[in-house]
Amino acid sequence: MQPTILLSALLAKYHTKTAKSLCQIFDKHGVKYEFLETKDIWMRDFMPILLDDGRLISYDYDPDYLKDEKYSHLRTKIQPLKEHINLVLDGGNFVRLGVKAIMTDKIFRENPLKTKTEIVEIIKQKCALNELIIIPRQPYDMLGHSDAMVRWIDENSVLVNDFSNESKSFNYRLIKVLKKSGLDVKFMKYREGFFTKKRDWGAYLNFIKIKDVLIVPIYGIDDDDVALQQIKKIYSGYKVEAINLSEIIELGGALHCITAEKFGR
Repeated sequence: MQPTILLSALLAKYHTKTAKSLCQIFDKHGVKYEFLETKDIWMRDFMPILLDDGRLISYDYDPDYLKDEKYSHLRTKIQPLKEHINLVLDGGNFVRLGVKAIMTDKIFRENPLKTKTEIVEIIKQKCALNELIIIPRQPYDMLGHSDAMVRWIDENSVLVNDFSNESKSFNYRLIKVLKKSGLDVKFMKYREGFFTKKRDWGAYLNFIKIKDVLIVPIYGIDDDDVALQQIKKIYSGYKVEAINLSEIIELGGALHCITAEKFGR
């Protein structure tokens, strides 16, 4: 079954051109989508997690970066569903394929009253996982989301942003954890000089996959072609579409961040 993509009505209101371009790609490939009334555009962070069997799993959305009362207007309140995880987490820190998922170790800091083992087992049980792989978060990343770092190619391999230009020690720790879980690791390579103070993360990995279509956020720069060539080679079974998401990327997220899914209407 093909999921319906969920978007915030605020995206259409404040980022009209981006929303229109995205919907044109959806229409081209027969992808269903809906706009919902929310308090910010980052749907992935607070919307329930969709499992392959159609179940939606809610969780406690109370991120540390929105704790201050001055950000209360940005917190979308989701009523707990029948299937609910009694843990604080962000949907952007949950990258799943089948019975495996990857999260950063931020999940432990957000739930200090439970042991690491308890946290892992709760998520595995609620989300029907055989394995939950915990990776180190980027030291300077305020959000601590795994969907900016690593994406599944298949259940035995992952595509990882190459952090060696920024921190060889962090890159080593990240790869060590993934390989310890038996995963084949492929790298999204960047030329030296790609990362700047303004462009401090590789948004290309923040793509979405719907059926046989893979939609990649791009910056509108020369490096886009290099990234797209890598993605087309790795995801050769997909029709790859690109969308200029530079105005969203500047806000700190990209395509996976502004979307969520459900089955049916």
